[in-house]
Amino acid sequence: MALTLTISQKELQRQAAAALETKAYTIFLATNSGALTSESTYSSWFAVKAVGTGYANVTGTLAAGSYNATTGRWELPAVTATFTCTGDFYSFDTICVRIATETYLHSINVESPSVTLVSGQSKTYTITFAVDN
Repeated sequence: MALTLTISQKELQRQAAAALETKAYTIFLATNSGALTSESTYSSWFAVKAVGTGYANVTGTLAAGSYNATTGRWELPAVTATFTCTGDFYSFDTICVRIATETYLHSINVESPSVTLVSGQSKTYTITFAVDN
């Protein structure tokens, strides 16, 4: 006998509200020596964040989302994070996303090869937040 599990839209909404909606976020760039993983703490990642004249983290507050019947998930509006070098340069290979003051990161996105931005250059990332069954 097979079972089919279906999670209700209201449960996806509840999870999104509890974990993401209206929470502050910080998106920052880091350089990983290879020792860090998605299971590493925020403080470990923050210790290797990009540095350079003009570097700044991207911060904000996540908006409320809605159910997307096509994808079957609760989706929050995407966040656009643009990093612009206004000094000499900075390098990175990981985009780190932290929600509120959590001990662990929400996610990491790895660039391969690493990226170096020089004065006047920008790099933009679109980060999607969703709760899926």
